[in-house]
Amino acid sequence: MTYSIKKSLSYHEQVYKSLKEMIFKEVFQPGERIYETKIAREFEISRSPVREAIRALEQEGLLVTDEKSRVTVYEPTLKDVEDIYECRKALESLAASLAARHAKDEDIKKLSENLKQSREVIRNLKDNQKGSEEMLHLNTEFHQIIRRSTNNKRLQKQINDLQSLTYFYRKLNMEGEQRCQRIVKEHEEIFELIKNRDEEKALLLMKDHINNDLQHLKIVITNHQ
Repeated sequence: MTYSIKKSLSYHEQVYKSLKEMIFKEVFQPGERIYETKIAREFEISRSPVREAIRALEQEGLLVTDEKSRVTVYEPTLKDVEDIYECRKALESLAASLAARHAKDEDIKKLSENLKQSREVIRNLKDNQKGSEEMLHLNTEFHQIIRRSTNNKRLQKQINDLQSLTYFYRKLNMEGEQRCQRIVKEHEEIFELIKNRDEEKALLLMKDHINNDLQHLKIVITNHQ
């Protein structure tokens, strides 16, 4: 297999983006070993930009290097999902509270439009890949809008540091009958609290929302094992 490289972007950025997409789309399976030399050969470039891309993906947690310097794709575990979602509960519940305090009319409008699009996708959802990808994007966007409306750059960075693994788990979290509908319903409830400037209830409901995600993910991961 040979991949085309665009000269307008640096090689390591292109390799990074390509590998990340391939991990999310499960072209590379969880636990699969990644060979630097093979990637370089397939992209028809030197190993140096591949090494940079791998290092960046390691920092995001999507690739893992063991004690023998073997690089593999991140593999979800119950312990890790619990740790990540405990962090998300603390950080994103605070974000919801701050969004209820600081969100501008433009932020409220963006959240409303996100939910409108989400309901439209659900109405047309036929259990197909396109629908799943659209819902995944809208789910991610909903939380991003809240994060950006907090007026707290340090909190945004803390949440952003978990973004890649959160996206990884968010894909798994959408598995199951009526799962998308449940997620959007909870988003609508959180939105109403943010719009009505109810900081305390927005915090509590976001915490419940992420805990519900965690409990569902634990079932999905157990079934995959």
